[in-house]
Amino acid sequence: MGSTGLYVHAPFCVRKCNYCDFCSVGIRDNDFDISRMVDCLIKELNNSCFGERISTVFIGGGTPSILPVEQIERLLIAIRGVLDSDHDSGNDCEFTIECNPGTVDEDKLRLYKEYGVNRISFGLQSANDNELRMLGRIHTYEEFLESYRLARRVGFDNINIDIITAVPGQTKDSLSHTLDEVIKLEPEHISAYSLIIEEGTPFYDKYRDAPPIDEETDRSFFEMTHGRLTEAGYVHYEVSNYAKQVKNKTVESDKTIDVCKNECNLNKHDQAFVCKHNLNYWNRGNYIGIGPAASSHMDGVRKTNTNDLYKYMDYIEREQDPADETEKLDATQQLTEAIYLGLRTADGISFDELSREFGENIRDLITGGSNNDSYTNNNTYKKLSEDGYFICDDDRIRLTPSGWWISDTIVSELIKMI
Repeated sequence: MGSTGLYVHAPFCVRKCNYCDFCSVGIRDNDFDISRMVDCLIKELNNSCFGERISTVFIGGGTPSILPVEQIERLLIAIRGVLDSDHDSGNDCEFTIECNPGTVDEDKLRLYKEYGVNRISFGLQSANDNELRMLGRIHTYEEFLESYRLARRVGFDNINIDIITAVPGQTKDSLSHTLDEVIKLEPEHISAYSLIIEEGTPFYDKYRDAPPIDEETDRSFFEMTHGRLTEAGYVHYEVSNYAKQVKNKTVESDKTIDVCKNECNLNKHDQAFVCKHNLNYWNRGNYIGIGPAASSHMDGVRKTNTNDLYKYMDYIEREQDPADETEKLDATQQLTEAIYLGLRTADGISFDELSREFGENIRDLITGGSNNDSYTNNNTYKKLSEDGYFICDDDRIRLTPSGWWISDTIVSELIKMI
């Protein structure tokens, strides 16, 4: 039996941020029955996970860390029960919880550790208070520092920090300041996301006709982030993710934007503090999603729960399937996903592995070999390679950092060839 990731969605936050389109409710302005939702999460968890070999757990949101101690303890006990039923998981399981600065205290952090949480993900976003206010965040940078230092004192030795680039009003100097501050803290993992203006958010109403940051500036921020973090010793192992090297391990990581020499085979999980839970997504592994709007993928079947919080609770309480969407992926869809998700990572995709899985010569299809007459000499593939967007050896194709920046375009072109 293969391993399975577990995602639990806690759809609560103090208030919605200006850029957030996630399925969540701001409890400051809503009278919401948190206990009822936790009851439903536990019930779905017990119905869905017993008997599965759970390899990673990720509690996301929303803001799971705003849950009162008695509610998060109930949820952690239920998750622990699932892991204890699987003797292959136990304490070796990577177990992450997302926390917003200012919403955790020592009691909560010690409770997390007691029930097996071994990785904290802090949503910092920026080290500049004016940018935090503009984003609608509820914390200051100083409050983040207090939460981060407290997590270290409690004993967490695997911490991720989220930052956002292309924030309205952001400059190279302000981004440089954020990078300086984060690097000084030496977290084991850093996630750096470029802001996307999502429909249904306050930012969409404000910026839908005029993006706050132009594309060239956005790209320069991506390049700056890549350069600064790799110079600081982080492995850029996925488009938006950087991991510190494990002590006594050597990982060769390129310091420039045009060449990617990362040959470390991060799938082994033994050379950097990569997020194993997310790697399972990118490797198209099985995962179970618990909670409203959560998605599951089991053996080529994808299910997504309703994003209506009240419908979700009604479904669970009535012993009904909370999924609004179920899709069986055909071979073409699975191959497309394999290319798209694989090229997000520094490992890229293996022609041999994909050929064995899908029963076709994937190298010839993509590179314009003897079996691909539709792309004469495959000029598109040749140009992308010559322009430095990817590196291809006998078996594997990897995007360079500059290729990552336009990965959607590249993947679209490659998929045309299959």
